[in-house]
Amino acid sequence: MKRSLFTILFLLFASSFAFSQVYMRSNQAAQKPPKIIDTTVMQVVYKVQSIIDSLSPDRVSQDNMILQIGKNRTSKFFTDTRVRDSIMQANISRMSAAASSGGRTIVNVQANMNMPGGSTGSGDQSIVHKNWPKGNVTVTDRVMMDVYVYAEPANAFQWQILTETDTLLSYACQKAVATFRGRDYEAWFAPDIPINEGPWKFCGLPGLILKVSDTRGHFVFECISLEQNPTQIEYADLDYLKTNRRNLARIKRKFHEDPMAAMEGMRASAPTGSNVRVMARNADGSSIDENEMRNRMRNRAYNPIELDY
Repeated sequence: MKRSLFTILFLLFASSFAFSQVYMRSNQAAQKPPKIIDTTVMQVVYKVQSIIDSLSPDRVSQDNMILQIGKNRTSKFFTDTRVRDSIMQANISRMSAAASSGGRTIVNVQANMNMPGGSTGSGDQSIVHKNWPKGNVTVTDRVMMDVYVYAEPANAFQWQILTETDTLLSYACQKAVATFRGRDYEAWFAPDIPINEGPWKFCGLPGLILKVSDTRGHFVFECISLEQNPTQIEYADLDYLKTNRRNLARIKRKFHEDPMAAMEGMRASAPTGSNVRVMARNADGSSIDENEMRNRMRNRAYNPIELDY
């Protein structure tokens, strides 16, 4: 039997000890086509800044995230990963080619892509579907090789609308405040865009939410563009593990606090005949011992957006 060597090279940056996740299964079935759940009437792009490690507030991750709003008021909120995904797919193709030829490849994969301005992406892979099924919020997420799904009733935020006003993207906006699952939020909504929507799970104001942040500045969502090109809203039809919100938060916390244990699990479950090696390097190319890498990653405080788990 041909023996293939897969090496996953993790780059650790000064701003974030994050790493990529490569998903490979032997005999993996062809992915089913996605379900079409609606057609957009508007697509909104938000710049999202977040602090993944609450003990290091100077390390700010930045993503562009997309809110698709459907004509049936279904919505989908997800990270724009097109650049990262194209690089990941190229690397996975190289790994697959090496596996079929019995060759060796060293793959340098980086999940936290450098973003404009020197910040890094959060690596967030959660997708929030609101009003799908009707009246519910459905969230999908991925932790290593497992994909999860949970559904919950749509939560009515208890907003208090204030008299303060501001202008964002040339729209007159009004301020509202609310407390939700352990955080206090300030939001700015545009009454001239009469859509009861916003980023992530935010909704319930008489106008599109153009900016919202928690009062500690750990999560900031700010609209940077509005588009009205109709496109389909898709729901990936995968073999999800059904769970609930709190259980998924605990799974993610465990992974966050000891990701090397998850890496070792991936190595143990690698296909027969393959040898998966985990390598770590600093930004200058110098190697890092696995124990040192484990200690570095453990010294991070888990900082989820929802604190009530």
